[in-house]
Amino acid sequence: MIRQATADDLGVLHTMMLEMAELEEATDQIHTTRQELHDALFGPDQVAFAHIVEDEETGRAVGYTLWCRVYCTWRGLAVHIDDIYVRPEAEGQGHEKALMRVLARVCADRGYRHMQWWATEGNKAAMEFYGTLKAERPAIRDHEDNHELIILRLSGQPLADLAQDR
Repeated sequence: MIRQATADDLGVLHTMMLEMAELEEATDQIHTTRQELHDALFGPDQVAFAHIVEDEETGRAVGYTLWCRVYCTWRGLAVHIDDIYVRPEAEGQGHEKALMRVLARVCADRGYRHMQWWATEGNKAAMEFYGTLKAERPAIRDHEDNHELIILRLSGQPLADLAQDR
């Protein structure tokens, strides 16, 4: 089950953020506190949104996505996905696609023309998955740790197809 995050999810969200950073060997780069996360998601000047994936049998949180709205001069409003994470023990069960589908539906419901996110070229499994969604690769830039970051985008018919996928 996927649902919108609530303030009660702050602990598990922050824990999964740290887990993802550890898997990406980037724990030195994460500085967000639970209070900052709370303010971004639930404060008076909300700037971010999150969805939680729960295991159907146990109710345990097994993944999340953290995203925000962006405005692009040429395309209008869009979703920028900052994080999409599924715990290793829950990978391969369709949660990643389900999270992307939820965000595609946000785009469809609100009239946003695309969603975008970044990935590293070296994450072969993620790149293959994004390829199955027909994600565009409009840009690549070097990152300070010599990993190429790729900007990916889903728009047009592939975005509509994902939003309507059941």
